[in-house]
Amino acid sequence: MTPRRRSSAERSAAVFDALRALLLEHPWGEVTLEAVARDAGVSRQTLYNTFGSRYGLAQAYTLALADVLCDAIAQTVAAHADDPRRGLEQALLLYLETSDADPLIRRVRSGEAHHDLVRIVTTDAGPLLGRVADRLEETVRAAWPHLSPQQATTWSRTVARLAASYVTTPPADDESPAALAAGLAAVLAPVLAP
Repeated sequence: MTPRRRSSAERSAAVFDALRALLLEHPWGEVTLEAVARDAGVSRQTLYNTFGSRYGLAQAYTLALADVLCDAIAQTVAAHADDPRRGLEQALLLYLETSDADPLIRRVRSGEAHHDLVRIVTTDAGPLLGRVADRLEETVRAAWPHLSPQQATTWSRTVARLAASYVTTPPADDESPAALAAGLAAVLAPVLAP
């Protein structure tokens, strides 16, 4: 019996898991496509065909991480649709804690990140910001349909940019994620209330 071939999504998940594990142990400059391919159980050519380069892999990883976070945020907001401030506070706390634990984000925050990693969330952040803003807009429209299209779009773009700022510049050491999430929710939630 021949083994079942992995789907494209399964291969990508294995590649991202391998990349994450390598980043926990090594700086970005030491992570090679060959090591990622080996640990993911794919060929190096598959990585080149799928991602094009190390930078392409880092961009794809970042977008996949954003999608995972947006899925979790959507579930959190939906669970608190009747209380926008609470829903937003819980979603922001989830974002802050999850992003703080990610090795790619930690590399950027440490100031020791390779310039490729910094570019993904600064000068080349357009695709990331667009993806996150679109996902947030879907989330707020579903939870709070009373918002006008313009309100939903503007709010989502603003929050996406704000979220990206916490990737490059972490919260102050004396500010807990819970306190920061509560403060941000107090400022951002009023427009969401019916």
